[in-house]
Amino acid sequence: MLNWIASARFRSALLAGLGVGAALTTAPVRSVAAEAKGGKLILGIDETASEYWSEYLQGAHDIADSLGKSPIVLTSNYQGDQLLAQLGATYAAGCHDCALATDPSSNAFVKAVVARSARSKVHVVTLWNRPEDIHPWDTFPQYWVAHTSFDGVMSGYDQAMALCKALGGKGEIAAIEGVPSTPPAYQRIRGLKKALAECPGLKLVDTQVGDWQETKAQDITRAWLARYGSDLKGIFASNDSMARGAVAALRDKGLNGKTLVTGSDGSNIALEMVKSGDMLVTIWNDPVLQGAVSMSLAYAAAIGDIDPEKLTHAQRDFYLKEEPVTKDNVDKFLALKKSQPKYTYEDIKKDFWKDSAGQIPQGANDNK
Repeated sequence: MLNWIASARFRSALLAGLGVGAALTTAPVRSVAAEAKGGKLILGIDETASEYWSEYLQGAHDIADSLGKSPIVLTSNYQGDQLLAQLGATYAAGCHDCALATDPSSNAFVKAVVARSARSKVHVVTLWNRPEDIHPWDTFPQYWVAHTSFDGVMSGYDQAMALCKALGGKGEIAAIEGVPSTPPAYQRIRGLKKALAECPGLKLVDTQVGDWQETKAQDITRAWLARYGSDLKGIFASNDSMARGAVAALRDKGLNGKTLVTGSDGSNIALEMVKSGDMLVTIWNDPVLQGAVSMSLAYAAAIGDIDPEKLTHAQRDFYLKEEPVTKDNVDKFLALKKSQPKYTYEDIKKDFWKDSAGQIPQGANDNK
């Protein structure tokens, strides 16, 4: 796998610094600040072997550090039932004024995660996954504080339009989709289709499910190259991990930089590949900021700094800002990776929604 050793070392070092271990881990306190009021800070993530989740934890840990707290990290491995079991064990130990920021792993587990938290009077902020028919203001509104995500439709559209422009408006492309039941996956494919309607010279020859995984994407791309060879002019990968897999397969055939690859999430390796020409574009999402904002909102509700039921819909269900990264602007984002701001609760509290890109529109989470 491309740059696997380097990326694994990066993740291991970062995770070690964050104190993240197995499925249920209490990280050591890294701050000398006196512990603030409120109960436990709890983080639910999908996996530890991911730059995105490592950086998300960095932002959430920044908030915990500023409060003198030591957060509990739960790792679901994309299994919602595993997350529920871990939450049950955590809540059973006592959870007065606790705050939870979590990805429920898929739409199917969102309501169960929120309900389980509400029964224990835990304030929760969800991310990425939310079914179209439920919202924080109509489902356990006292405890489901907010939902945050990034605009998957815009991400997919920007990727595909970059391919359209680079290929002169024509050519055969293929797409690698994430876990199909998750909003980011089907939203990004929806954005791709929107772009194809505006760029009819691009021909989508195949779409395969890569489940967000680098190795699956590498195998998929190898099969495509055996079938289409150099006639395949572009590969739309729904996240950077799958883009890395695609680039690795292309390198084996000497086609990296010739068959154009796009991704999303703005990972460090993807930024380097955009700079080197191995990738055409990635979409910058800021997981450090997302971790800081989601943890801060849950904590604010838990201690009474905000009343969830007095917030507007746009404050409870919103996208965070994102931006396409090309060779022209990649240096700015590489510099940001090297010097990410260290967030504090007091800083975020000044305006929880400073980096909001607006309310998630109706229909955005409808998988049709």
